[in-house]
Amino acid sequence: MDKSTDISVMVESLSRIYHRLRKEVNSQLVNEGLSMSKMKILHLITTGKTSATDIKNYMGFSSRTVVTVLDALEKEEMLQRHQSPTDRRVKYVYITDKGREKLRIAEKIHKVILDRMFSSLSKIQLEKFSDICNALEAQQKE
Repeated sequence: MDKSTDISVMVESLSRIYHRLRKEVNSQLVNEGLSMSKMKILHLITTGKTSATDIKNYMGFSSRTVVTVLDALEKEEMLQRHQSPTDRRVKYVYITDKGREKLRIAEKIHKVILDRMFSSLSKIQLEKFSDICNALEAQQKE
């Protein structure tokens, strides 16, 4: 087996792990009217003034998908949209108290699942994994 084959096997394994994690998190969050994507969006909008374009760029979703998700979160009263005072084309998205509460619950569920999935790794293995992820992300930004 050459290096490229080994890397391919590792990437496929990582992909399966991620999809299994996402499936388990989503199955738990559905009871709260959320998904992992909705949780990530709610978390993003807690950081300050956020537009749909900011969410689109952060999540890598199409504009249509972002609007659909925002509509659902707004209908569930987890967020509100407000027109920009300086640009009529822009609406900013803000989390509501209900959204904050749902996010708190979702983050607890997410943490429990992550802790369980990564519990077999030692502290050193987790640190190495973190270093590897950081190096790969830094390379993508170059």
